[in-house]
Amino acid sequence: MMTWLRFGLVGLVLAAGSAQAADTLTGKEYKVLLDPTKFQAQPVATANTFLGELRTKLTTAGFDRTVDGSFAVDKVRTVRYYDSPGTCRLNTLGYNFRERVEGTRREINLKFRSDSQSTAANTNVGGSSSDAETKLEADITPPFEWVYSHSTTEPLSATKNLNILDDVVDLFPPTKSLNLPKQEALAIVGNLSITERTYDGPDSDLGQQDAEFTLTLWYAGSSATVANAEVSFKVEDKDGDFTDKVDQRSKLMFDTIRGMTSWVSASSTTKTQWVYQYQPNFCN
Repeated sequence: MMTWLRFGLVGLVLAAGSAQAADTLTGKEYKVLLDPTKFQAQPVATANTFLGELRTKLTTAGFDRTVDGSFAVDKVRTVRYYDSPGTCRLNTLGYNFRERVEGTRREINLKFRSDSQSTAANTNVGGSSSDAETKLEADITPPFEWVYSHSTTEPLSATKNLNILDDVVDLFPPTKSLNLPKQEALAIVGNLSITERTYDGPDSDLGQQDAEFTLTLWYAGSSATVANAEVSFKVEDKDGDFTDKVDQRSKLMFDTIRGMTSWVSASSTTKTQWVYQYQPNFCN
C-alpha cells in the first residue's frame, strides 16, 4: 500500500531542507476520527451533543478546566490532493500537495511529514509567494502517535494549471533538489474533489495556552453522505513554549475523547490515507 511516509527515503528528503534553519514547533493538533454516520443529519446539533457528553466525561476524569462555547458553521470549501498517477512520487517522499478553494479564494499547500521533529523542521518547504506562510506543527492521533509536519500555504492564481510535477517546483522552489521528473503528469488523486465543511467555536483555557476545537466533515464530490468526520483541538504558541501542565491537560482531554467509544470511528485510516485509497489503482 502506498503511504505518505517512506522513512527509507529520508536522506533524499533532507537534501531539500539544507538551505534553511529549523523552524520552531508552534502548534500541536490532537485529532480523533468520529463515526461519520452520526453527523449525517443535523451536524451542528449532533456536534454540540458530542460536546455536552465530552464536558460530562471530562468532569468525571478530573479535568480542572472547562470547555466553553458551542459548534457553529465555519467554512465550506473544496479540497483536492495532487500527485503523479502510477507513481505517487510526492506521497512516497513524505509530501502532500493540496489545493483548497473557498469562494473565489484559491490556495495551495505543500506539507512534509515525518516522525522525527528535526527531519521535518529541517526540510525546506518554502514557497514562491510573498504571502506564503510556513509552520511546523505536530499531529497527535490515537493511541498517542506523533507526526511532525512542516508546511507552507500560499495563494494560487485562478488561472494556474497543475498538470506536471514541474508545477510543484515552480510553486515551491526548494523541491527542485528532489529531482522530480519535470514533465511527469500531475493529477487529482483518485479524481476526487472533496467538499469540506468545518465547524468551530468551542475552546478551553489550558493555562498558558488555549485549546481551540474544530469538527471537520468530508463529502466525496457532490455526495450528500458524510465520508469522514474528525474532531480536533489545536494548542498554539508562537514561541513554542508549551508547559508541562498544558501538555498534561491536553493529553487528558485527548484520552477522554478517544475513550468515547460510542462516538469514535472504528477506522484508523487518516483523512489523507483515505484520499489515496479512494481509487486504489491511482498509485499503481
